[in-house]
Amino acid sequence: MALEMDKGKLVAAEKKKLKRELTLLPLFGLIYFTVCGGAFGAEPMVGLSGPGLALLLMVITPLVFSIPNMLMVREMQSMMPVEGGYYHWVKQAFGPFAGFMSGWMNWVVSWVDVSIYPVWTAWYLSYFIPALEEGTTIFGMEVSSDLLSWLVAAVLIIVISLLNMRGAKLSGLTASWLGLLMIIPLVIMSIFGFYSWIVNGTPTDIPFLTGGVEVNGQNLLGALSVGIYVAMWNFMGWELPTAAGDEIKNPKKTYPRAMVLVLIAAILSYSIPTVAGLYGGAGTDGQYMVWGIEEAETGAGIGPILNEQGITDAQMTSWGVDPSIDAGWEFPTIAHRIGDAVAGKDSPLSYFLGAIVGISAIFSMIGLFIGNGLGGTRVPYAMAEDGMMPTWLNKVHPKFGTPWVSILICGVFYLIFSTSAFQNLVVIDVFLNMLVLMAEIFALVALRIKRPELPRKRVPGGVWGLIYIVIAPLTIIVLAIVSQVLDYGWQGAIGWGLIAMAIGAILYFPIRKWVKKDIPDVDPYVLDTVE
Repeated sequence: MALEMDKGKLVAAEKKKLKRELTLLPLFGLIYFTVCGGAFGAEPMVGLSGPGLALLLMVITPLVFSIPNMLMVREMQSMMPVEGGYYHWVKQAFGPFAGFMSGWMNWVVSWVDVSIYPVWTAWYLSYFIPALEEGTTIFGMEVSSDLLSWLVAAVLIIVISLLNMRGAKLSGLTASWLGLLMIIPLVIMSIFGFYSWIVNGTPTDIPFLTGGVEVNGQNLLGALSVGIYVAMWNFMGWELPTAAGDEIKNPKKTYPRAMVLVLIAAILSYSIPTVAGLYGGAGTDGQYMVWGIEEAETGAGIGPILNEQGITDAQMTSWGVDPSIDAGWEFPTIAHRIGDAVAGKDSPLSYFLGAIVGISAIFSMIGLFIGNGLGGTRVPYAMAEDGMMPTWLNKVHPKFGTPWVSILICGVFYLIFSTSAFQNLVVIDVFLNMLVLMAEIFALVALRIKRPELPRKRVPGGVWGLIYIVIAPLTIIVLAIVSQVLDYGWQGAIGWGLIAMAIGAILYFPIRKWVKKDIPDVDPYVLDTVE
């Protein structure tokens, strides 16, 4: 019994070891790579929805989705600037079960979402190391491309996990430097793209919707159902780094400032390279339709997909696309096309631009892994501090001041879920993420009613401001869920998500009864000022 009574003291002692060292620059790097990853990810908006709509979404999405989320995060984080972030928001608004489920669901999301970035790193590396795509023979043994790619992903996961253990500040500064190294090639590509536009006089009549179809209600809704999902995905994640609240210096001021800087950087990161690619050599004569298109079946090429949209094999061949084997263009290929427009087909400039943007993509994937991994590793620690996860997840490194056991366990999950057997489960993250985000938005409204006396940085605009930050993102969220159901079906999009939720709901009751016992609730409204 004495040992049980000491559990609360042990948990409190571990918390005191946390280091509050995240200042503006490292926090900016972490939020940037949680919300954005440079230009990469914008390509499907162009190919699936159309160039004009894609550029419009890059402006509208921040207004109707990102800014409302930022204002929501600003108000909630100003009330509860502690480790765990959104877990405590939902718990304080709707009770311990809802809080546990929000933490559990986002933790599950991190297993399948965060682990995909090391896999994509290996995929981009295959541009430079063909064995990662084709396989190879080592000491007379055939080694598959899947195994080689997983080994590359595993090395990255281990290295970044060790980096994360060394401290949130070091991880944030690494992300910031990766962001700088990532953006330089995109700037170089964009300069050549705008130069090509000026010199070659690329026509400015690139269509609004893909295929140049008429802009009417039906066509616009169809294009939006895909484009708005991609745009939302490229501008979400503002709340995830709040899970490291006890590691941020002056979080009530630092976090809002970092979010504003990230929003500006994200809009520029997506829009400028996209415009440069569209008008600099990779968008005219229908070529934009190749952007971000995925094969219906592995090895089938994108020919059948574009054939359905009226593009002939001969036209694709004129673009340098083999309809039977090629996949859609990502920014490394788009950069190569800009080089073609400036200096001739397959010129040294073409290969140079393609190579440096390929390296930029690798930096982006590593940065995304660092940024998104931060929240994934802090949530189980915060839940353990609150007695809603095993107490051994609460261990803090005595030297580095990081939740090292939680980081280690998350690294193991990332290793498992980065295997090809689990990569198709990434579709569950939209469903679970959207449910948690909706809970966070409703939590703000509930706490306005339940705890109106608490000091907070309120959303400006009074009642109308509150309506804006609730209605605007909820509209996007509903459209995103509907879009995913249409794309993957109820069984694929939601089935796995419901299974994950059911597992969490079942785990809650024994954890509440036996693990939570004698561990007091964390007071999320009290900010520990120890630096």
